Amino acid sequence: MGEPDIARGALATMQRSYGALSIKGRLLLLAGILFLPCVGLIAYVIVSMAQSADASIRRGLSYAAQTISGAVDAELRRYIALAEVLGKSPDLSAADLSNFEAEARRVGAVSGEGWIIVSDASGRILLNTGATPGKPLGERAPEGRGSQERAFQSGRPSISDIFTGPNSGAWVATVDVPVFKDGKPFRCLSIAMPAANYTRLLAQQQLPADWLVGIMDGQGRYISRIPKNATSTGQPASAGWRATAKAEGIAEFPSIEGDRIINANARPQLSDWTVGVGIKQAAFAQAISSTVQTATIVATTICALALLLAAGIGRSIARPLESIAVKRAIPGEAAPSDPPEVRALNARLAAAEKAQAESARVIQENFGMLAQARDDASRTAGQLKLAAKYGRLGTFTWDGRSGASHWSDEIEELYGLAPGTFPGTYDAWLALVHPEDQARADRDNKQALTTGELDSEWRVPLPDGSIRWIEARARMLGGEGGGDPYMIGVNIDVTAAKEADRKRELLVHELAHRVKNSLAVVQSLAHQLLPRHDAKVRDFTSRLHALATAHTSLAENDWQGADLAALIRSQVVPFASTPDQLATSGPAILVPVELTTQLALVIHEMACNASKYGALTTPDGHVDVSWSLAQDALHVRWQESGGPPATEPPVVGFGSRLLTRTVRHLQRTFAESGLTCQFELPWLKTPGESSVAATEAG
Repeated sequence: MGEPDIARGALATMQRSYGALSIKGRLLLLAGILFLPCVGLIAYVIVSMAQSADASIRRGLSYAAQTISGAVDAELRRYIALAEVLGKSPDLSAADLSNFEAEARRVGAVSGEGWIIVSDASGRILLNTGATPGKPLGERAPEGRGSQERAFQSGRPSISDIFTGPNSGAWVATVDVPVFKDGKPFRCLSIAMPAANYTRLLAQQQLPADWLVGIMDGQGRYISRIPKNATSTGQPASAGWRATAKAEGIAEFPSIEGDRIINANARPQLSDWTVGVGIKQAAFAQAISSTVQTATIVATTICALALLLAAGIGRSIARPLESIAVKRAIPGEAAPSDPPEVRALNARLAAAEKAQAESARVIQENFGMLAQARDDASRTAGQLKLAAKYGRLGTFTWDGRSGASHWSDEIEELYGLAPGTFPGTYDAWLALVHPEDQARADRDNKQALTTGELDSEWRVPLPDGSIRWIEARARMLGGEGGGDPYMIGVNIDVTAAKEADRKRELLVHELAHRVKNSLAVVQSLAHQLLPRHDAKVRDFTSRLHALATAHTSLAENDWQGADLAALIRSQVVPFASTPDQLATSGPAILVPVELTTQLALVIHEMACNASKYGALTTPDGHVDVSWSLAQDALHVRWQESGGPPATEPPVVGFGSRLLTRTVRHLQRTFAESGLTCQFELPWLKTPGESSVAATEAG
C-alpha cells in the first residue's frame, strides 16, 4: 500500500469519526477551536497595553520635565527683565547710590521675593537692599562673582549657581546684569532669588505624588527637590543624575536615597541648570503591573463568560435540531460527514449564513466608525479642557430664545465664582462687571446682536478685592431666517497683559520726564555758567530747546515716532511773529524715532537762519514747507518769500555744516524772492505703511 492510499484511508477515518459527532459535539469542538486564537489575541493585547503604559509614563516624564523647564525660564525672564530695567537707571552710575537705593527698594517691594545688590567690577558690594542697615557689606560670594564676570565678558545677563548669601545666610541664586561706563565694566546689578522660590514653583505643578522632581545647578547641587526626603538645598545630587545632567531624555540611575529611578532631563535655556523628573523603578513597574493585572482579570472574565455563553447557546441549538432529524430516500444526497439531522436544512442554512456574514460585516464597519468618532471626540475634548485651564480662558453659550447663558467651570473661576453657581441671566452677568465698565460692556453686547460679533473687554472685581481684566470674543449663529439666535464665545484673562502695558507706559513716562529734566539742567547750567548775552550761548540753548521739543513729540506718540507736520510747526513757530507766517503741506507721516532728532535740528537751524537773515525777519515774510514720501527717501522743500533778498553766507556756519552732514541731495537757491532749499532724508518704508491724503496747515 502506497503513501497516497494511507493518506486517503486516514482522511476517510477522520470523516467517519467527525460524521458521528452530534450537533452539540460539533459546537463544542468549534468553540474550542475559536477559543485558542482568542486567547492568543488577548495575550498579545495585554503585552501591547504594557508596552503602551511604559511608553506613556516615559512621555509623561519628558513632558513634565520640559514644562517645568519652561516655568523656570519664565521665572528667570521675569527677574532678568526687572534687572535690565533697573540697570538702565541714570542713578546707578552716580557716586552716591542713595537715589538708586530708594528706587531699588520700591521695585523690590513690588516684585515680592528677592532683593537687589549692586557691586563694583571687582566684586565689592556697594548696595544690598536685603542686608541689615549698618552691617558691613563685604565682597560677593565666589559663585556670584563668577556669574558677574561671565556677564561682563558676554555683555549679557548671567544666572549664577546657588550659594549661601554672605549677608542673608540663605541659599540664593542671582541674576547679574552688567553695567558699562565708557565701554568698560563699571558696576553689576544683581537680583538675589531665594531657592525657596523654586520649591514653590515645583509644588505648583500638581504632579503625581510618587514622582521625584528636582532642579540642579551647574555644579551638581540641589536648588530644590520634592519630595525633599533626605535632601536639602545645596546638597550634591546623586552621582547618576550628575553624570547624565548634560543629556536630555530618559536615563536610569540610583537616587540619593538608593532607589533605582527612571529620570527625564530638560535644560532651561537661560541658565546652566538641569530639571529632572523621575519615578522609582518599583513604582514604575507597579503601574505597568497594575495595568496588566487589570487587563488579565477582565480578559479572563470575558473568556469564562464567553465559554459559558457558548455552552448555553450550543445546548439551545442542539436540542431542537435533534428533534427534527429528516431522513431522505435518495442515497448520497448529503456528504458523509454531515450529521443526519442537518441534511434537510443545508439549503436554508447556507442562505442564512450568507446573509448573516454580510450583516456582520456591515455591523462591524459601523461599530468601527462609531468607536473612532468617540475616540476623536474624547481626545479633542481633553485637549480643549487642558488649553482652557492653562490658557486662562473659559467658554460660554447664549440662547437667544430663552435668554439664558451657560458658562464653563473655567469662566466661572475667572469671575471669582464657585463652579455651577452662575444663575445664567444677563442681569446676573452685568452685576459682576465693574460699575465703571457696565455701560460699555452692556452696549458692546447688545451691539453684537446686530453685528453678529463681539470683541470687548471689561474689569471684574474679585471677592479678595483684586481686579481682573476680561477680554470677550464671541460670534452669533442662526437668526435671519436660520432659526433662533445662538451665541458662542470665550472670555480670556488678560490681566497680566494689562499690567504689563501699565508698567511699560509708566516706564516710558518716567524716562521722558527724566530726559526733559536732564535737558533743563543742561540749559540752566548754560545760563548760569556762560555769558547771558552771548549769541553762541543763545544758539546753544535754542538747540537744546529744539531737542526737548522733539523729545516731547516722541513722548506724545508713545515713542512710536513724531508727526511730521507737528514737528515742523514746533520748530518754526517760535521764530515767527505770528503762526500765519508758516504754511505746511504734505501727507500725514509719522517720522521714525531714529530720524526725529536730526530732522528737528535741521528744521530748527533753517528757522533760526530765517529769523536772522531771511523771511522771518519781517512780519510780511512767509515760509512754506512741503514734503513727499518716496520708496526710499523723504523729500522736503523749504521756500521763503516776502523777506529780504537771499544771499549766500560768506562763512560756513553750524547750520550749513549740519545740513551737509545730515541730509542728502541738498540744493539751495539764493534769489531776490528768498531762499529755496530742497533735500532728502533716507527712508525705509515699513510694510503696511501708506501715505494719507495731503493735509494743508496754515
